[in-house]
Amino acid sequence: MTRIMAHRGARNLWAENSALGFRKVAALDFDAVEFDLHLTDEGELVVIHDPMLERTTNGHGPVRALRRNDRQALRLKGPDGTLIDEGIPSFDEVLDILSPTRADLYVELKSDADGRPYPGLVHEAVAALRKRGLQSRAVLHSFDVSVLHEIRDHAPEFRRLVSVNRDWADRQGGIEAFLREVNDLVDVVGIHHALFEDSFDTIARLRPIERTSVWTVNEPDLIRTWIARGPGFITSDNPVLLRDLMTQARIMIPS
Repeated sequence: MTRIMAHRGARNLWAENSALGFRKVAALDFDAVEFDLHLTDEGELVVIHDPMLERTTNGHGPVRALRRNDRQALRLKGPDGTLIDEGIPSFDEVLDILSPTRADLYVELKSDADGRPYPGLVHEAVAALRKRGLQSRAVLHSFDVSVLHEIRDHAPEFRRLVSVNRDWADRQGGIEAFLREVNDLVDVVGIHHALFEDSFDTIARLRPIERTSVWTVNEPDLIRTWIARGPGFITSDNPVLLRDLMTQARIMIPS
């Protein structure tokens, strides 16, 4: 059965990776919530997608240079670009919101502005999740296969997901070569919808469909297509629309 993953805290509905978005998603009881993690030079784990501040906040410069007081003073941009009265949340703040829910937590371990994994990020993230007893609900993921090897070596009890789009697959020698490389390394492969569409037969032959996630699926017609195909997860910036269309699809299928 396909499950729903709220991408970056449902960023088409509320400010991306915001405490507001996570509170709303928590109340709506989705199957999984996806968000992004960086490590500052001060050693703080912060939840934001980009390695730079400009796109999603009113700040400037690299995330890693953020000081705690500056982080709290920044303001996030909502889906329409207007500022909301919230700053970048810390990992602990997000876990405070999401830990009491039933949702699986898909935590993407990001790289810095130079594309390099943060030294110590895996260890710090794992320690925070272990402290709260979230080993069975947290899934750690990355595009970077070296990060996934580090997760497996340091924290084998956590499930792992690797993300891939067409450009990344091409750089790894094609989707078939990539899937063979990661087959024993990860539990789930998250595949961009355009690549998945073009290579569906190949992917379905090499990977159980229930151990895939398709991202990021937002338009109604595209959502309906992927509901019919039935991957393990559909990842969406608008999980409310996704749930509505999944409910409609179930009603239309005769029992």
